[in-house]
This record gives sequence, C-alpha cells and structure tokens, in this order.
Amino acid sequence: MSTVGLEHPRVTEARPSPITALGVLTVQSFQRHWRVRTMGWVSVGLLTIVLGTVLVVTLRDGWSIANRRARGSSITYRRYADNLLLPQRLGLETPFVPVRFGFQSALLALPHSVLTSEEFLRRWSYLSFTRWAVLVMYVGFVLPLFTLSYASGAFGAEREARSLVWVMTRPIPRSLIYLAKYCGTLPWCLAFGMGGFAALCLAGGELGRRAFAMYWPAAAIGTVAFAALFHLLGALFRRPVVVGLVYVFFFEALVSLLPGSLKLLSLSYYIRCLMYNAASAAGYPTALLDGSPPVPDTSAWVVLAAATIGLTVLGMVLFSRCEYRDHE
Repeated sequence: MSTVGLEHPRVTEARPSPITALGVLTVQSFQRHWRVRTMGWVSVGLLTIVLGTVLVVTLRDGWSIANRRARGSSITYRRYADNLLLPQRLGLETPFVPVRFGFQSALLALPHSVLTSEEFLRRWSYLSFTRWAVLVMYVGFVLPLFTLSYASGAFGAEREARSLVWVMTRPIPRSLIYLAKYCGTLPWCLAFGMGGFAALCLAGGELGRRAFAMYWPAAAIGTVAFAALFHLLGALFRRPVVVGLVYVFFFEALVSLLPGSLKLLSLSYYIRCLMYNAASAAGYPTALLDGSPPVPDTSAWVVLAAATIGLTVLGMVLFSRCEYRDHE
C-alpha cells in the first residue's frame, strides 16, 4: 500500500499552562502548612492564655463597672452608688427631710441613676470587653502573631527543605509563584485568625457573641492585610519571624500610642477604626474606648484593601528580580 502523499501527523509538545501551575503550587503551599510550625505553637499557647484570661473575667463578671473598685476607694462602684443615697450616706435610719436634704439629693441623684442604670451598665460592659479583649488582646497580639506564624512560613518551609531553587525552576513566572504561595497560605491565616477571634468571643459569653457579630468583617480584612505584609517579609528575609516580631511589638504597639499622623502607617489602626465605627453606629459611646478619632469606614476599607494589593504586587515584583540559593 502506497504512502506517497500522506503526511505524518505532527507531535506537538504540550506547553504547561500558567493557570494550571498556579493552581498546583497553591494546593502544594496549602498542604505544606498542614503541620503546625514552632511559631504556630507559640501563637496557640498565647491564644490559650488569652482565652483563659477572658473566661475568668467573664465568669467573675469583671467586664461590668458595678463590680470594680472605685478609684481611691476600697468599695465597688455598685456599693458606691448605693452609698450615694442620702440616708445611707449620712447613717440615717429614717427618711431624709426634703427641705433639709433636698439640695444634696438633687446633686447626688444623677450619678446614682447613672451607676444603677441597666442600660449604662450593659453598654459599659460591652465597651470594656471591646477595649481589652478585642482591641488589646486580639488586634494587638493574637491576630498579628497568628498571621505571622503562617504567612512568613510559606517561603521559610522551602528554605528549610532546600527546595526553593527547585520551585523557582518550574515553568511558571516567579511572580505567579509568589502569588500561589500567598493564595495557599491565606486560608490558614483566615482559619486561625478568625478561629481565634471566634474562640475569644465565645469565652466572652453574651458580650463576645455580640462583639463577633459586629467586628468580624474588620477582623477578616485585617487578617488578609497582615498576611500580605508578613508574606512579603517571608520572601525578602531569611529570618522573617524576627523581623515580624519587631514590627508587631515595637512598631504596631508603639505607633498606636503616639499622637499625630504616624499611626496612619499602622495596619492595626485601620482595623480599630472599623471596630470603633461599628460600635458607634450601633449607638455605643465610643469615647469610653479612649481611642483617637477614627477615619471613616470607607477610608479604612480602601487603605486596608490597597495595602493588601500593593504589598502583594510589590512582593511579586521583588521576588521575580531576586536571586535565591539553597545555601544562603
């Protein structure tokens, strides 16, 4: 049988798809975080201490001002409010005479009514929980440490396994490798960051459940922004945990206490602004939180979203231009 004029089919070599490679690297990065690293155990230990503290304070009704000791006194505010009633304050067993004690009663009626108001006590308790449990414990320590422990480990695990150079030789742009590592790490950051917030709010009882429903969007966008920052540190530094701890305990902690516009460089400032605004919109007197005037919700969302995108793009650019070696 003649084969003249017949053309053999060309065997074309399949080119790897960048989208497929991006998906595979994302899944691999997610799987490499299955084992909790040392920094992760430290964060879990810190969360356990925070949960224990919040639970003890909640069980003792320590968030309410009624059971706190008045300043400069050995009695609680509840007892202080009761002592504002003139017969008890003056040691009288009979009702006071309005003409004689009317002026004193008028002066003391307002603070007594405030300190015994159920609405005031409820609002104070909620803002006290917000200030100490949510803003100080969670936003100040738990959230940054959880995201640091996982976001910085995306490249750290590759360096420890001496496989970073092998990963970079894959037929995919380095910028997409960086993006895949971030996408694979982000679910862990969200799981532990939001999971830690849910556990802390659960330990706070009814106050915590109300706080979770009000503040979870701020916690979520804060987790994403912190993850982008610490993922960048993990790509640029061989010891990203040390750099991240310096950032958390020195920059974030100190900047929030300084006056002026320097706090605008802090990610946690915008997370706090979202929480302040949420509490204010619900009718709570946020002046009791002792915070600086917050920026509007729109500005806070834009800054956090822009920081996330900007840090991710910056990391993609820098990672594509840097040279890495296994022995570095």
